[in-house]
Amino acid sequence: MIRIYLMLLSWLCTVQGKIGYFWHITDIHYDPKYSTQGNTASMCWNTRNSGNSGRKTAGEFGDYSCDSPWALIESAAMAMTSRRGEGIEFVLWTGDALTRTADMSAELRLQCLRNLTDLLSRTFKEQFVFPALGHDDIGVSFSQLAVLWQQWLPQEALDTFKTAGYYTIEQRSEKYRIIFLNTNLWLNTLDDRMLHRSGSSTIDNSDPFNQWFWFQTTLETARKKNETVYIVGHTPPGVDDRESGAPVLSERHNTRYLQLIRLFSDIIRGQFFGHWHSDTFRVVYSDIGMPVSWIMMAPSISPSTLGGPNNPGLRLYKFETNTGQVLDYTQYYLNLPDANSIGTANWLVEYNLLEYYDLEKITATTLHDLADRFTQFDDYAFVRYYAANTVSLPREVEQIWGCGGPLNGACALHHYCTVTRLNPESYKECYSSYAYALASTGPSTPRLYFSLHLLILMVCAGLLRNR
Repeated sequence: MIRIYLMLLSWLCTVQGKIGYFWHITDIHYDPKYSTQGNTASMCWNTRNSGNSGRKTAGEFGDYSCDSPWALIESAAMAMTSRRGEGIEFVLWTGDALTRTADMSAELRLQCLRNLTDLLSRTFKEQFVFPALGHDDIGVSFSQLAVLWQQWLPQEALDTFKTAGYYTIEQRSEKYRIIFLNTNLWLNTLDDRMLHRSGSSTIDNSDPFNQWFWFQTTLETARKKNETVYIVGHTPPGVDDRESGAPVLSERHNTRYLQLIRLFSDIIRGQFFGHWHSDTFRVVYSDIGMPVSWIMMAPSISPSTLGGPNNPGLRLYKFETNTGQVLDYTQYYLNLPDANSIGTANWLVEYNLLEYYDLEKITATTLHDLADRFTQFDDYAFVRYYAANTVSLPREVEQIWGCGGPLNGACALHHYCTVTRLNPESYKECYSSYAYALASTGPSTPRLYFSLHLLILMVCAGLLRNR
């Protein structure tokens, strides 16, 4: 009997797979100039206007109008160790490690990156940290970064990273791989500093640094080997939910990315990005409008961005290591005013994805259904999403920067369209088409939401073709 029980237990473990975890950290934006000696109008490098920031003293763990001080970053590292120090398979670090300024010298940039690397190395002594480049990280050469991060990257990854900033990690024993993109190569404006990486004065704009060829070839290789895939980068496709629908990737590269995701959606188990500083997600659809893949954007550690402030956030994913299937995630956050008030950074659980949104599992279909619930007046999904989007930002701060609150129809419409329309033109069409319904129904009422949802059901078939 005992033997049968052990055999059954072994079979169940094989079928269900090993459960693992990985952290996702993004947009640290370390500001070495940050100081608590003075007011926030002059004591950080990249001050944002947050109402009265120039008339108050900067807090120990940061300010909504500044990028991250070292104390905030160090507290985040300590939180990751204390909240989940064991069972971590790896860490995704999706770029923008440095504060947003053109005044920082290359030497200081490299030293700040070295300090961050040393901190993460001490925090995750037994795990690999896999970095992806953000647009604020390009003041340092690929070769310098390759030396800095060689402790984490195998030689085959370093070979492509040191010349072009992208690479892949193959987990051969578990049959999944992670593809790390250099999304800086696909931005609307290709930074002049990128030209110096190639040793040439020109770059093939249709395929900068051959990343498209490499990306598709890597996906084809994964399919031949029956591997599942995670795709990781800094800047995602689509438009910004915090800055009035502004696109960042060039139209050509945005379209090509979505086409490739559709083509290989059968092996892609998840896409992980940063850049927006907000807690949000995206759904990718097939040519006939079926949800086929999803993208998760984790919120930033930095509390400041052009689109408005947010509380610092950290994200812990739970997944099956043999299949790559993402099972859930836990979102952690720091209440910044409270931390500054008591002098202690108490990182707390903000929510767990499945429980928070009443989902059974994470798939493109369930996330499509969640986005659809944003438009339904008898569902609190958008109220919850809106609170999480800025990482539980205090209400008095959110009222300054927010789009009108979760009961504002235009606000719900904007977020619905950013989540489900990843082509900038289809986003505009989505928003303008549905805005007519909002204008015709008057103020925010159940009737508005009902009308909006009805209109979505009527016209979505036509709009989906343009995603």
